[in-house]
Amino acid sequence: MDRFKKFFEKKAGKKSFKNCGVGHRLSDEPPSKMPIANVGKMQKETNESPSVQRITTADIAAQAAFKRMNLGSRQESSTQRAIRLQALRELEKERDLQEQSITGSKHECEVREFEHCNMLEEIYFTCDLLGSDKKFTESEMKRSLESFLRSQLRSDGIVASVLILFSLNATDKRQQAVETLKKYVTNVMENPSVAKYRRIRLDNHIFQERVAPVKGSRDFLEACGFEECSEVVTEGDEPRKFLVISEEKANDASKLLDALEALNEGQPVPLKLHRNPVWALVFQPSNRFLKNNICFLVSFVSKRLVLGSSMRFT
Repeated sequence: MDRFKKFFEKKAGKKSFKNCGVGHRLSDEPPSKMPIANVGKMQKETNESPSVQRITTADIAAQAAFKRMNLGSRQESSTQRAIRLQALRELEKERDLQEQSITGSKHECEVREFEHCNMLEEIYFTCDLLGSDKKFTESEMKRSLESFLRSQLRSDGIVASVLILFSLNATDKRQQAVETLKKYVTNVMENPSVAKYRRIRLDNHIFQERVAPVKGSRDFLEACGFEECSEVVTEGDEPRKFLVISEEKANDASKLLDALEALNEGQPVPLKLHRNPVWALVFQPSNRFLKNNICFLVSFVSKRLVLGSSMRFT
């Protein structure tokens, strides 16, 4: 986590330093006004959600406890026991059917597009890495962020690739890629002299399904020391492409351990919502501010209340 914190502070400091203006000597007269760079605090996003687990043996445990409490009472006959067990089986079937119907209804949710969805295109975000004075839409932010992080791959490839991996991919795809990358790195660390663990075939179905489609995954492997090369597996066949790490780099345990820790502590780049404040006079209404009734409603009463004053939309 400290490594990502230092990366954010370093890049944000460079952006703020550029906005400080022209430098001056201490012996010179101080300027009348000095701009102050605002460095926003990082916001940590934790996508942790509480896991919900249903204990299926709760009813059986309750029945066993009830039976222990009633040891001194009259014992049930075999017929009564059969009837009770049949009733329990019927209840269990009903519960299974209810769970299946609930699960099926979750997967069959219809995706509908409403009229106010276009308003999301006018929501802007800012990022300390790109400069707090710049605002972008969601799509523009992703493109700008990817371009900036890729420019940092040469200076700090592991951190930059992990940030790309966690910031520009869906959660489920990212988790699968992270698990696979951890396995690759762990195998190399535990078996640096074994050739099969130092080679990844690019046409392998696991690599194609879980790693190749995820942005930043291949950049991470290359930052660890993997390089693409072509090899002939069997004579007469066409050469196949592999990602191969040399035995010398595979023995660099400290670098691979840092890469593994970066994957474990990975986090997306913190973004901030840009409020985009705009002033407008009530006597000069504009359709640019009141585009959608769902997003913004002004009743007759509220108009009378703010009559003669200005309105601020944030």
